[in-house]
Amino acid sequence: MKIILTISALDPSGGAGASADIKTAKALGFHSCSIITALTVQNSRKLLSVHPAPPEVIREQFLALLEDFEFSAVKIGVIPNSEVARAVLDCIKKLDCPKVLDPVLFASVGGRLGEKSAYELLMPEVTVITPNYSEAKVFGSKENPEELAFELFKKYGCSVVITGGELKGRDIVCEWGKIYSVEAELLTGSFHGTGCVYSSALACYLATGDLELAVRKARIFVLESVKKGFRTDSGRLFVNP
Repeated sequence: MKIILTISALDPSGGAGASADIKTAKALGFHSCSIITALTVQNSRKLLSVHPAPPEVIREQFLALLEDFEFSAVKIGVIPNSEVARAVLDCIKKLDCPKVLDPVLFASVGGRLGEKSAYELLMPEVTVITPNYSEAKVFGSKENPEELAFELFKKYGCSVVITGGELKGRDIVCEWGKIYSVEAELLTGSFHGTGCVYSSALACYLATGDLELAVRKARIFVLESVKKGFRTDSGRLFVNP
């Protein structure tokens, strides 16, 4: 069985973060090892607080996992501060496999989860980043999404996928300077966990294929997960990979 390493925060509601990563990996036939970067206090209505994990524990967990597993891909989610980022960087530098970074800055329910400077420490070491359009504009200056994707590629030296809810269902990809778009059905509504499921699926598909095919498959997987989702009392839909 192929093994994916997910490095992300714990969402106690189970809708996003490490729980979504693990469920996605299992649905795609992978075993997921999981390192937790932060404990969050949140539900489907609001984010109350974020508690970063001790950097030394992150390093110790990683070294323990290396004794047992060889990873086919890595997915990185919430990085709450630069201290955690440096610990994660120490870990992923030891791995030769596709690495996907979802630079989550804000929770879908509002509230800050990660720091721009922390993600910037990791970007030169990853294969691809998957910001949504709002997140991408924090890291770059262009308004046009194609120009923005190319700007981030030049700035950070990795491929870029700007994901598509705000782009009417289009994902804009800059794969080592080559720009193209991937279009899929646009589902409207208030969702929880789509970005986590997408980036985890992309990491799994990258373990066995090229980026363009992985992007297309990951988008389809997210659509299917949304259609199988369920609603909480707040009305927010939890994706169901």
